[in-house]
Amino acid sequence: MNKRTYIMGLVGLLLSVVSAQGQWEVGVLAGAGTGRMNTDLWPATGRGEYQVVDRRFSWLLGGSATHKLSGPLSFSTGLYWSFIAGHDEYWQQDVKIRATDRQVHYLNVPLIVQLDLGRFRFGAGYQLGTPFMESGTFHTYPYANGWGEYSNKEYSDLALTRTDFGAVGELGLRFSDRMALGIRYYYGLQNVKDPSDGIRSPLMNEQLVLTIGYNILPKRKAKSGETPVEETVPVE
Repeated sequence: MNKRTYIMGLVGLLLSVVSAQGQWEVGVLAGAGTGRMNTDLWPATGRGEYQVVDRRFSWLLGGSATHKLSGPLSFSTGLYWSFIAGHDEYWQQDVKIRATDRQVHYLNVPLIVQLDLGRFRFGAGYQLGTPFMESGTFHTYPYANGWGEYSNKEYSDLALTRTDFGAVGELGLRFSDRMALGIRYYYGLQNVKDPSDGIRSPLMNEQLVLTIGYNILPKRKAKSGETPVEETVPVE
């Protein structure tokens, strides 16, 4: 199954869920923050080797659909385009040997259960995604040990798996019927690195963003007096 087919499958899944009977709250969401691609380069600490995994700027943009279940509980899904960048370094005796920069765009479908408490909304669940744009630069610093020259290589294919799967948590504050601010954290539970190219260091996505949401179609609230009252017609 190619990448385009997989993306269309995610879109189809979302449409089938939203088209189910019931009342939905539909909105858009945007956020910015930090992210990283956690890795384990297996440094030999006995020889003074260690690794550094840094955060980089990250963002997301997309649409959400929320359906009320019962009482304060609701179910939320959506379609998000997110950008996650990663930077890692390998050091030996306080000398940097190599470094890697990665940038990946993902298309994600979250499946979240939410709890409304006053103006606050708490959410937790899972997220399924697939990469559709990726690039990376691999730096080597052999001159640090007195041999060779510095070099870097750029790749548009990072040999990633077709899926990413992880847990997501949300906290939001509604300050009007349509607007809300929040914070969103995603932690990947799946190694997204395909080891078929011989590189077996795992990669696990992580993202923390501040979000702002706008409800295009807010839930309709029951209004008192909507039911017409029949007036008694006096009999002459």
